Amino acid sequence: MVLAATAFDVSSQSNFVAYWGQSSAGSQKSLGEYCSDSSIDVIVMAFLYQFPNTKLDLSANCRSTFPGSELLHCPDVAEDIKKCQSQGKAVILSMGGAAGAYGFSSDDDGKKYADTVWDMFLGGSGSQRPFDDAVLDGVDLDIEGGSTAGYAAYVAQLRSHFEASSDKKYYITGAPQCPFPDAMLGSTLNSAWFDMVFVQFYNNFCGLDAYPQGFNYDQWDTWAKSQSANKNVKLYIGAPGSQSAAGRGYVDASTINSIASDIRSKYTSFGGVMTWDASQAFDASSWGQSVSSALKSGGSKKRAFEPVQGKFISTRSANVTAGAMHARLELVEGSAVYVSDTTNTFEFHVRLQSAVQPIQQGWELHIPLPVGVSVAQASAQAHNIRVHDNTLVVVDGSTINENMAVAFRVAGQHIGNEFGLPDPAKIMLYTTA
Repeated sequence: MVLAATAFDVSSQSNFVAYWGQSSAGSQKSLGEYCSDSSIDVIVMAFLYQFPNTKLDLSANCRSTFPGSELLHCPDVAEDIKKCQSQGKAVILSMGGAAGAYGFSSDDDGKKYADTVWDMFLGGSGSQRPFDDAVLDGVDLDIEGGSTAGYAAYVAQLRSHFEASSDKKYYITGAPQCPFPDAMLGSTLNSAWFDMVFVQFYNNFCGLDAYPQGFNYDQWDTWAKSQSANKNVKLYIGAPGSQSAAGRGYVDASTINSIASDIRSKYTSFGGVMTWDASQAFDASSWGQSVSSALKSGGSKKRAFEPVQGKFISTRSANVTAGAMHARLELVEGSAVYVSDTTNTFEFHVRLQSAVQPIQQGWELHIPLPVGVSVAQASAQAHNIRVHDNTLVVVDGSTINENMAVAFRVAGQHIGNEFGLPDPAKIMLYTTA
């Protein structure tokens, strides 16, 4: 059995993921041909569309079966899997899909099928392995029908196999619809450990075509950091690879590059872009190559730094909560202050206003910093401040009355280029008494 270590970096924010196998454009290249494209970091093979009575469909890329069985036997695909892995790509098998007959009736069913998947596709030693000695890098749950039972137990059992094996790194991924919580995977996402979640921001009201007002990445980010079993789970913007790849939600490469750059600058949970599917995204339009290239270059082209002082940024506000206390928070008067080509500062004010009554106790304000900003100094007049885990933390023992303003100044590398007025909805207020 061949175990191919991959160079795929799950912690990156520039990964490009493509589903392959369903020929949604009407035709598709072989898995190996797509893997020769450096744009792709992860291939998700679709689908294991029937389980626990296992059936695969790779849309005519594999036609042979094991003797006396309907189970596909795909030696050519197996060689392509190993080719992909040798080029540093992760190859994952997706279970489910929009059409299929699948599901578990109990946790016990889920556990038993996890053992089957381990032996048939991963590091086990089943007698019938559709991809022979090729060892996949994990499994994806694209559950769009049937029962919600058994999936958390399935993931837990698979992870027990992963932990017992030291041969390679395995991944569990999910592909929920963007409405939160997902109707089919919501409870499983809350209780099981996922490494990556490919949110389908299409065919729904919360998709890419609803950006920015109706686009709900922020809800998924909140889930990732407060509800997910894995607080470091990476979220991907799932996007159709062409106009015909989805009923709604397609945006051109320039638009999604701008959206991805914006999300990447605001949320550390961002892992990259997923597309449905390779046959559409990597056609003559080169949509996939363009999106991947933008991700790997750090996003949309950044604006040149303008050496100005006192530059006004718009006022932004949000309601924040500290235990049972409620306050109104406003950020005002952001200004970039030029110091040198690489070192500059950014100033802004936070106004806290108690919504019901003064907060008669100490408080902490946590203000997330954008990814890529290196803060050398931070100050807040008359308040204690420190930088921890890419967050400005302000500590004070005083009362928040009707109107309290806190002035901030941060200094460091490329602050003027990278820093913008923080999103008040991401600022956390805590009482400390």
